[in-house]
Amino acid sequence: MKNLLLLPVFCAIASILPAQIQLEHTYGKGFLKRIRMDVSGEKYVLKQVFCHLSLYDAAHTPFAELTLTSGFNGCNDVLFSEHLLDADDDFEVLFNWLDDGPGLDVGASVWNDGFEQEISSSGYMPVISEIAGGQTKLLVGPAVFALPGPVPEHHYGVFNRLERKAFPVEGERYLTYNWKYFDGFHFHNSDHVLLKSVDLPLPDFEHLDEVSQQYFNDDAQYEFFGTRSQSPDNNGNDALAEVVREDGITLFSEPCDYASINKLPGLPDRLLVNGYSAPDVKRQKVYDAPSLTLLHDFPFYTERVSPDGVSDYYVRSTVQKDTLWLYNGNFQPEKTVVPMTGSNWNFGFSRNLFSGSGKLELFFTTKSGPGLSGTKVLCIDEDGALLYAFPGATAARIDRQPGMDDKFFVTYPDSIQVYDFVHQSTGAVDVPAGEGVLAVPNPFSTEFDLILPENSDYTIRLWNTAGQVVCSQRIVGDARATILTGDAIPPGIYFCSVTGTGFRHTMRLIKYE
Repeated sequence: MKNLLLLPVFCAIASILPAQIQLEHTYGKGFLKRIRMDVSGEKYVLKQVFCHLSLYDAAHTPFAELTLTSGFNGCNDVLFSEHLLDADDDFEVLFNWLDDGPGLDVGASVWNDGFEQEISSSGYMPVISEIAGGQTKLLVGPAVFALPGPVPEHHYGVFNRLERKAFPVEGERYLTYNWKYFDGFHFHNSDHVLLKSVDLPLPDFEHLDEVSQQYFNDDAQYEFFGTRSQSPDNNGNDALAEVVREDGITLFSEPCDYASINKLPGLPDRLLVNGYSAPDVKRQKVYDAPSLTLLHDFPFYTERVSPDGVSDYYVRSTVQKDTLWLYNGNFQPEKTVVPMTGSNWNFGFSRNLFSGSGKLELFFTTKSGPGLSGTKVLCIDEDGALLYAFPGATAARIDRQPGMDDKFFVTYPDSIQVYDFVHQSTGAVDVPAGEGVLAVPNPFSTEFDLILPENSDYTIRLWNTAGQVVCSQRIVGDARATILTGDAIPPGIYFCSVTGTGFRHTMRLIKYE
């Protein structure tokens, strides 16, 4: 069993920043994930060799065990549930597998009541499709299954790409297209009847990244965002990032190396176009995604991150990631962080979780020897002060999910440790979870008030049941806040998490029409 090491640089400031994490449990070697079941709630799942799965409850006590036999040591559990496949409360598993046959085929199966049922051997990953106002469906390649079940509903034949979306004007649609033998994008209704086909008058635009409606433009036409190949220009850009309307009108076109729409929950979307301003000279243009307005032009590539769901940063680093430069959401340089010499990787970002100081925090993997010898995970603050060290660890991540407390997973070659964020502080009253926190009204329509324990700084996040942050807000020096959602989010069940110095609380809310 590994021990958390508090290095002297941290101990020297312990009276100001006492320990904020506490070891909860150590699991054996394998892949660990945390899930929320329909009925029994929070669970930990440890997957070990030969697809052996061990389930534990929130207190880390054993709950169930099973071994999936499909495939050959290549199963990946996709979903655990209790009511998705049938009406009883027994747990079910939807997973994909890798066969050991000559073609190394990939398939999908369900495990229920002790039996496995193959639902596809077509080589596609199963996807649970949930859209507002529609039934939950299972998509496996070009096949659609109804749930509970799964019951075969429709098969789109030769199409090797299938997406299901809810558009603001058209409503529920199934989009199919074929990359290999491309003949356009085809839109079908909820009964799988073909309504429209769109073949854009542009070569090589079959590499679609996103199709939308009233996202880039106010009319009802579909909008297609993607990149298409071109002959390299004088600077070395061999692609075009484009937004094209279904009538063939190009709304946006920019030479690039690659491009993507960056979506951080609770923050505005950004279109990041990476390319070259001169041969071997990198540049990154940042656009407001819906309006396609140029916001900034970096003379280098960056990564956009959000440590707290409230603010965003653009991170530039050296190849070894031994120095990082942080730029705030207004593209102004804010910090230069020097973690340590040598090669560093697996960076994660947070704020006010490990130290309670309000500072930006970084955790990452580093090493002091050849190969992977001397590997460890370090956690530092934005000023480079060392907060925690985990000698021998190879990776770490924050597990953040709606309706559940944040956890910190630290992976070693032979084990996985789970830490809880204690959030104790000598500068604030330790408020028990839930005490003094009230949301009114609940249910709510377009807004609700949060009444908090005391005047302080808080981070508010509103999660939907799919685990997405749909609204976030930062409260500074106050004990009351009004959270405005308007009509931007649909009616349904949400989880509101309130995090402050000294406590954290999550409550269940209901939004009505």
